[in-house]
Amino acid sequence: MKQKNNKLPLAILAGAVIGGAFVLIRNPEERRRLKDQSRSTKDSITTYASEAKENPTETKDAVVSKVRSFVSAATEVVSTLQSVYNEQGQEIKEKAKEIKEESQEVLDTAKEAGAELQEAGEKAQEELSDSTDEEQVAAPPAEGKVTDLTTQRH
Repeated sequence: MKQKNNKLPLAILAGAVIGGAFVLIRNPEERRRLKDQSRSTKDSITTYASEAKENPTETKDAVVSKVRSFVSAATEVVSTLQSVYNEQGQEIKEKAKEIKEESQEVLDTAKEAGAELQEAGEKAQEELSDSTDEEQVAAPPAEGKVTDLTTQRH
């Protein structure tokens, strides 16, 4: 079992190499790009190595300075992002609370208006019903004619 585990990384590496070789064989554009990148990387490493050989202390100091600068910038970015998140998050929470309260007020007002409208409708219907009854009493039908009250309302 242990021997199979040792072969797995080798098999994965072999598969990756074969897959990469297949891509390079089939795609000349990719071959050119890889070749250019390899040259550029080699030139950068060669330049850096020769500078380090000529002046190791200065190279070390430059690297340390760059790392410190990067860490400082990253810390500042994280701090700024955290501050913006805290401020904006609080502001968004407050706005959401205000919107919720205003929505509740609008809903309550709409309910009240609906109830008042319902009452007004009922009162208007009562008035209409009362006025129809008064008209019937005030104007009795002519002799010999029967009046249909349902048709008079309309």
